[in-house]
Amino acid sequence: MGKLKFITIAFSIAMLWACKKETPVNYALFSGNISNTKGGELKVSSLNGFSKTINVKDTGIFSDTLFIEENGVYNVRFGNLRFAAYVTQGANINIEANEKENIKSLKFSGDYADLNNYFIYKESKNLDFIMDREGSYNVDESTFETKVLNFQKDLENRLTSLKDIPENIKENELRAINYGRLAKKSEYEKMYGYLSKNKDFKASETFKKELNEISFDNAEDYLYSSDYQAMVSANIRKKAFDYYQKDSIPYSDASAKAVSEISNPIIKNAELYKAILMRLPMSKDKDKDLQDFLNASTSQKHIKKIKELYESLKVLDKGQPSPKFHNYENYAGGTTSLDDLKGKYVYIDVWATWCGPCKYEIPFLKKIEEQYQGKNIHFVSISTDKQKDKDKWKAMIADKEMGGIQLITDNDFNTSFVSDYKIMGIPQFILLDPNGNIVQANAPRPSDEKLVELFNSLNI
Repeated sequence: MGKLKFITIAFSIAMLWACKKETPVNYALFSGNISNTKGGELKVSSLNGFSKTINVKDTGIFSDTLFIEENGVYNVRFGNLRFAAYVTQGANINIEANEKENIKSLKFSGDYADLNNYFIYKESKNLDFIMDREGSYNVDESTFETKVLNFQKDLENRLTSLKDIPENIKENELRAINYGRLAKKSEYEKMYGYLSKNKDFKASETFKKELNEISFDNAEDYLYSSDYQAMVSANIRKKAFDYYQKDSIPYSDASAKAVSEISNPIIKNAELYKAILMRLPMSKDKDKDLQDFLNASTSQKHIKKIKELYESLKVLDKGQPSPKFHNYENYAGGTTSLDDLKGKYVYIDVWATWCGPCKYEIPFLKKIEEQYQGKNIHFVSISTDKQKDKDKWKAMIADKEMGGIQLITDNDFNTSFVSDYKIMGIPQFILLDPNGNIVQANAPRPSDEKLVELFNSLNI
């Protein structure tokens, strides 16, 4: 009887173990090997508030877990490589790429490899279309319509030929492909006018009809399609500019007014989030900008992220030690580190040869440098150009007869100095005191008369 009781208990325990509900996996494994790299940060994000930074070793190898709350398409960025990946809980995603080459060097393996390689094909096609501006845009309306329609059909055929695609992704992607065609159409009038040197060119009303009929309140498409999202953002900027001109109010207020009119709460929160991510690191009144965001947003995920960003930016407050750069190549020869410049104020211009607003500031910077020649200040320009574009950097310095201390980073934007300063866009100007402490992490531009006022207040 004892033996039977023992068997019964053991059987019951086994049954309970077998029926025990397994803890669901809420993460994906994301790994890869990127050749021709010095390492850096690989960033995975989505507009639902997810963000993860993965450290890539100088060997190019990385492996990490993505704790995601929902399955979907995520944006991935590493240096020049920008691509999308479908990721689900429990998935194992692997990539191989060459940082020195474009998106075409990237290849997925593991789960959903066929779908993710489709995304690479799509991105490559878009890159080819953009790079061939003359062939893509400098054509008549009818020819352009045919081009973008064939572009759409090619992607649709490739997508529908794939097997085992989640049905919701297939439906969303087919709509996204159509938005891609519409996004190209929305650029046609401006691009054709520029390339044909016909500034007064206007596309026909027939051509623009479907563009005028786009609805900008579809949250599902906004969160899925980058092209739809870009058109929504462009529509908001257009409204903001109209308010700026019509109501004669600061553009920041005009932009806030345009965003406040968005009816869909998901889109509204996302646009608020994108705007504050760009604005806060460069803000001259972080407390006000944070409070304005908190008053407007209803997304707890976004609020948490922005509060964390706000706290992280305190290391860039006035009086804090500046993040440093080490051994940046100097146009005049040798290398220069930030510590080499102690003893004088340091005014830093973070720029690049491809940046239009950066180049606009050059004449004003030269004038300021002449005005303060021999004073207690160093003027330093740090280029974020790629190493392969170093000759362009040198040529522009010579052509523009740029003065000051001309440096270039060792890995374009992927350096600790840029990331530590939370630089989201250039140009950015930084002012340090003679001890290497921050005066202003986002100082006035040379074209702003407030810069001279600031210098004078410091008796430079």
